Amino acid sequence: MIRTQIQLEVSTFEQIKTLAARLGCSIAELARSSIKEKLAQHDQCDKWAASQNVLGRYKSGLSDLSSNHDRYLADEW
Repeated sequence: MIRTQIQLEVSTFEQIKTLAARLGCSIAELARSSIKEKLAQHDQCDKWAASQNVLGRYKSGLSDLSSNHDRYLADEW
């Protein structure tokens, strides 16, 4: 791990300290898990945005693909 330092407002620090005590973990552990959670959320947003870029870009030539996509996938797989 890399050691780092951050500055917090007093009220924020007090809230973090209280939450960590309630959860039974250290402030550092709470910070690490919160950062990991935020990064995962951001990653999901990136994946969603990337998927939105391909919607409607390709044509299957099938007029009923949206209602029968499971059948078409089963046929191909």
